[in-house]
Amino acid sequence: MDKLGSLVFQALDKTNVGMIIVDRDLKILFWNQWLERLSGKKRVEVLGNKLSDVYPRFKMKTYSDILQNVLFHGQSRFCSSTLHKAFFLPKEVQDENAIKQNMRIEPLYEGDSCYALIQISDVTTTYNRVYKLKSLIKEMEVEYNEIKTSEEISRHRSLHDSLTELPNRLYFNDRLAWAISYAQRNGDKLAIMFLDLDDFKEVNDTYGHDIGDRVLKETAQRLRSCIRSTDTIARLGGDEFTVVLSQLKDDKDAAIIAEKFVKVLNDPFELNGEFIHLSISIGISIYPRDGQEPSYLLKKADMAMYKVKANGKSAFEYID
Repeated sequence: MDKLGSLVFQALDKTNVGMIIVDRDLKILFWNQWLERLSGKKRVEVLGNKLSDVYPRFKMKTYSDILQNVLFHGQSRFCSSTLHKAFFLPKEVQDENAIKQNMRIEPLYEGDSCYALIQISDVTTTYNRVYKLKSLIKEMEVEYNEIKTSEEISRHRSLHDSLTELPNRLYFNDRLAWAISYAQRNGDKLAIMFLDLDDFKEVNDTYGHDIGDRVLKETAQRLRSCIRSTDTIARLGGDEFTVVLSQLKDDKDAAIIAEKFVKVLNDPFELNGEFIHLSISIGISIYPRDGQEPSYLLKKADMAMYKVKANGKSAFEYID
């Protein structure tokens, strides 16, 4: 071996990957120190032996075909640890799932002869780091989703009535301001309604607050069934509700919805075998006819509602 050949041999011996050279009969011609340390098999034990005898795994058709294609057809091949796991197990390891190795096989030529250079790189540490990183990212995603869900629940609770799940006063005021702003930009009309159940206090006094709460929940469901998805209905508190009807073509369009409200509330509530009869009084103001400020329009609707109360209840009125 000349000086250059000796240096190349030393370089291959010191590299931090496994290096094997086999001929066309799969006889091992080179086995570096990295593989000695990994496998516990010394160079003198394996040189001249067939690779498939030293490691019977290479008798498998998959690897036999790969080696034949390299040696006789000059095809290079890379085998990933993702699919193949380990090729050369460390001497103290029995479980191939615990080790991750990549294998690259390339042809080497000397004159008319072809050899196969087999390189084994251990990616176990890298794989474990990536796995841990993926696990950490997944944990962070779970935690983030939990926080996000918690925030969404908290936000929902802060903007909705806990009994009826309708928007509360805060959310309604925001929706009303948005609806007026939208109407200003598009030249639309909208109606603001103030609704109050008639004689609801008698329900609580007669049947108790549990029945009263059930009446309020069913009332909310009945009212919500009468409006469009683009409209907003809210519970301000007690037995008071407010509604915004957007994109009206005519002032009188609000009367159609108000009549529906009156009708659905005239139907008796059947609870625990009892039939409870209620009605509702509704006041209506129209944007922009009756004003442009949200609080003023709501006040006007409230005034119209009290006018209904004074005139016999179970009806609706526009503000004069």
